[in-house]
Amino acid sequence: MADDTRLIEVAFPLKQASLDSVHEKNVRHGHISTLHIWPARRPLAAARAALLATLLPDPGTPEARQKLVERIGGRVVKTVDKNGSKVKEETVGGVLHWGRESSPDMDWFREQIRQAYGGRAPKVLDPFAGGGAIPLEAMRLGCEVTAVDINPVAWFILKCTLEYPQKLAGQTRPLPDFALQSPEFMEAFLHQGDKKGKTRKKNATSKGQIDFLAVPEADLAWHVRAWGQWVLDQAKQELGRFYPTTDGKPTVAYLWARTVTCKHCRKTIPLLKTRWLAKKDKKRARLTMTPNADGTGIEFGIEQDVPVVGGNAAQKRAHDKELGQGTMSRSGAKCPLCQTIMTMEDIRLEGRAGRLGTVMTAVVVDGPKGKEYRVPTEDEVQMAHAAAQELERVYADIPFGIPNEPTPKGGSGASRAFSVDGYGFDTWSKLFTSRQLLAIGVLIRTLRRAGSEIQRLYNPEWAEGVFSLLALSMDRLVDFNSAFLAWIISVEAIRNTFGRYALPMNWDFSEAVPINSVRGSWAQTTEAILTSIQTSFGAILHGTPPPSIVQDSAISMQTLDMNGQYDLVITDPPYYDAIPYSDLMDFFYVWLRRLYTDQFASVAAAFRNDLSPKWDTGRRNGELIDDAGRFGGDKTESKRVYEDGMFRAFNRCHESLRVNGRLVIVFAHKQPDAWETLVSAIIRAGFVVDARRVFIKSPGSVDLAERAKILRSQPARRAQ
Repeated sequence: MADDTRLIEVAFPLKQASLDSVHEKNVRHGHISTLHIWPARRPLAAARAALLATLLPDPGTPEARQKLVERIGGRVVKTVDKNGSKVKEETVGGVLHWGRESSPDMDWFREQIRQAYGGRAPKVLDPFAGGGAIPLEAMRLGCEVTAVDINPVAWFILKCTLEYPQKLAGQTRPLPDFALQSPEFMEAFLHQGDKKGKTRKKNATSKGQIDFLAVPEADLAWHVRAWGQWVLDQAKQELGRFYPTTDGKPTVAYLWARTVTCKHCRKTIPLLKTRWLAKKDKKRARLTMTPNADGTGIEFGIEQDVPVVGGNAAQKRAHDKELGQGTMSRSGAKCPLCQTIMTMEDIRLEGRAGRLGTVMTAVVVDGPKGKEYRVPTEDEVQMAHAAAQELERVYADIPFGIPNEPTPKGGSGASRAFSVDGYGFDTWSKLFTSRQLLAIGVLIRTLRRAGSEIQRLYNPEWAEGVFSLLALSMDRLVDFNSAFLAWIISVEAIRNTFGRYALPMNWDFSEAVPINSVRGSWAQTTEAILTSIQTSFGAILHGTPPPSIVQDSAISMQTLDMNGQYDLVITDPPYYDAIPYSDLMDFFYVWLRRLYTDQFASVAAAFRNDLSPKWDTGRRNGELIDDAGRFGGDKTESKRVYEDGMFRAFNRCHESLRVNGRLVIVFAHKQPDAWETLVSAIIRAGFVVDARRVFIKSPGSVDLAERAKILRSQPARRAQ
């Protein structure tokens, strides 16, 4: 491609991309963000806009420019809600809004891009590929994509998001025998996509019976469903007794509080942030607390239909706050029996000594009119604790056993995201209750058995794809089955572990029921994965070059030919000291390691070490974040290593670009130091910045803001 000006250098649908990105963040059903947690994954709309504007040449005139910008982003219009009280802006037309990625205009854009690159697919590199938003959109535009990330969990996400859909889309294989023998499964399979429920003739007789003369073949998603159901059926046989059902009402969740012994009266204090269980317009329930009969602590009850008290909104809020007040505050825990305050330091000391306990406070069940709350039965409490006796037996069959690898230490910089270690939660296994560990262990052991059978029945490529999507479901289940899940009183549902990209201490938590069909269960997580993977299938076009997924440091990228091979490097680099990526992902790494060891060798190799790669001082290579905790608390050294590492990474990007190639950086940070460090690294790497248009201002000094704006709005050129 000639050294023409690109659209992004003179115009960009900034407002449209912003509006559609905000809308997309509210999309859950089918979005790739629900495939697997990855911190700060870029919206697909923003990635698509940046790619289109960089790959397409500037049409040359203001009129043509405006027409192209609107074809990408659409027009911004104002709409009024039904009450006529709220005006909002939204886009009409364009290809950025969620659901418009299959617009006929996308074919036109793909053709224009190929023409701009002499009839070939442009080569695109993302050296910090993370959750895969940028590479996925590059593939959607017909590019030849290389996605690199040092983190094994990110590499695994990329394989599931990009590689397996590209390789296996449109393929089918015979269903396993156990699926053919399941009336419920075959009923769903034979009626898929048929709103009237008519049996498909090619797979069944007129009476709806399977024609076994030709064993039905199914695509990847249905194989994952089949094996997922097999795993669940097997696991239920072992786990069912640990989740007893009372009065025929399925359990949705168990609610718990951590406990500590009062330093004055020596009674057990439940650590509760709130006593509200549900607080909605027509449904209000809360915990009550009274001294128990033996005088050792508290007995819980449930108050239903809690009345609203107060003349105005402020009075109602104040009354509700008082009613729902738990035992915890910023100063510590107040003993409800003797009123003594256990300070936060008292609680930390007790936690580090292993003396924090737990107590089940309530059980949430599915009733005929919605969720109901009751106190736990003796059997429910007993079975929750009985699970501990089974752990040694179950984990004896799992490589590396119970995950006793250390959790991250809290501190400054990126490591400030963690506080659990300070309360004694110093291994990953301690982030789970005994029953959660048992359920996860049984599912992993059963899934490993399924993996062996899948490999026996199918070729390696298909077997790896099926098993890996099941492994995604396992990771999603783990995210919804730790002892760090909040109960959301406004919607009556459990929140996942990583409601934000940190692992702070919590006091009261909820426990899902993984074998029931509820939020956080195996059935729910598997279906969520299959719904989301359709987004990846939708981005795979016939003839799209297969992606290259590489697990390596952006500093080295040793396995790639970096001598002027790429037309575009576009990436979302690590956010300075904002996110401890590898520390967070170790929550999943320890389980993936246990799943893959001794099978699927190419994947298992990525999880061969105890934990994911951090910074290796001896090799001067590794994960690039500003975390002083990795340098003995030396903030200056941490910042220097981050900047030097980013310089070396961008230098490799410089080497990789063709003479007229572009580098596009997606970066957001509120600290001027972060911008200054990144800008310095890019300029040191030899890139020439040529600004034509200002899009976004960075906080900080005028000089820094100007440089930041240039880099956000203008792709840097390779130095001539």
